[in-house]
Amino acid sequence: MNIVIEIDYREKDSGIVEILREQENFAIDVKKLSIGDYLINKHIAVERKTTKDFILSLIDGRLFSQAARLKRHAAVQFMIIEGTDLFHTGYEIDPQAIKGALVSLSVSWQIPLIFSRSSCGTAEILTLAGRQDGKYHDEILKRMGRKSKCIQTQKLYFLQGLPGIGPGIAKRMLEYFGSIEKVVNAHEYELSGIKGIGKKKASSIRKIITEQILPKR
Repeated sequence: MNIVIEIDYREKDSGIVEILREQENFAIDVKKLSIGDYLINKHIAVERKTTKDFILSLIDGRLFSQAARLKRHAAVQFMIIEGTDLFHTGYEIDPQAIKGALVSLSVSWQIPLIFSRSSCGTAEILTLAGRQDGKYHDEILKRMGRKSKCIQTQKLYFLQGLPGIGPGIAKRMLEYFGSIEKVVNAHEYELSGIKGIGKKKASSIRKIITEQILPKR
């Protein structure tokens, strides 16, 4: 299968795009992404930060807002920290604050952190992630059968048509309720119990279901 990697246009000068274009069976698309710097096979969001950008984003508060977007909108996510001078970038910041941020991202936010020495190393990580994801899905298809996989994908696609529902929330909804029918018949308080769905979003979902999905009586 072809591995698709969408790359945010702001990464075009990193040197990574050219390396990825040389990979066999990789489809590369440079565009504006709403989350992350790279999107692998439509569902793995990757935030790449050089060591200096990591420190700056920690200082100005961007780091954890970006982490929140990754968790909210991506089914799978990880962060690459590129460079070898994380604790010696020249910015005045307590090393304990850096360590605290690393622990918070990996433990509290549950976002895997992968360290890379250079842009070549980053490209290698992205390549491996794409290939392993493709291999994993091929194996799942063989075990489950293509029909089962197709049905599961259709269910997730249906749920993502509801207001404010991204891939991650759709997956949690299906795991919690077990079927589309139970989602459609769920009360607002049940919907709001899903991580990522508050009372306001639950109300919007019920409104859409009532007005456009359930049959009129």
